[in-house]
Amino acid sequence: MNALCGHHASAQSRTTGGTTRTASVAAAHFTLQIDGAIRTPDGARFIQLDSAAIRARPQQTVTTHTPWHDGTMTFSGPRLWDLLEPLKPTGKSLHITALNDYSVDIPLSDLQRYQPVLAWQLNGKALSVRDKGPLFLIYPFDAHPELHNQLYYGRSIWQIKRITIE
Repeated sequence: MNALCGHHASAQSRTTGGTTRTASVAAAHFTLQIDGAIRTPDGARFIQLDSAAIRARPQQTVTTHTPWHDGTMTFSGPRLWDLLEPLKPTGKSLHITALNDYSVDIPLSDLQRYQPVLAWQLNGKALSVRDKGPLFLIYPFDAHPELHNQLYYGRSIWQIKRITIE
């Protein structure tokens, strides 16, 4: 099965990079739709990645301060560019939509310049909807002081359900 195309994958426990994920982490299920100016392997107009497919991608960690949390937090998930690059996006921006239909537009260039993470974990625990999950776009604010402003805070959208390449 091709995890990129969102075929259902399930695991009770998985070891990745020396870290074992237990069934409690795997229990948080979500789906992300990606569409727009992309090229899928099967020619489809969109793909859906389930939580197992996103967790199967190489994971990155960003430890940073945010305006929404007290102290330094550690976010984990794949780099957004790593999810999109195999789809050969041809647009210049991303239109990202949250569960409540709030949306933001982000230049595609941000993904390579700052390498934001599509976080599904905060401090080792799966993000729930109540805690800005299941997916939260996190920029590495502390690594790039120029990101400490309303423009980039606004681009850090949470509860992500859909990404459209425009």
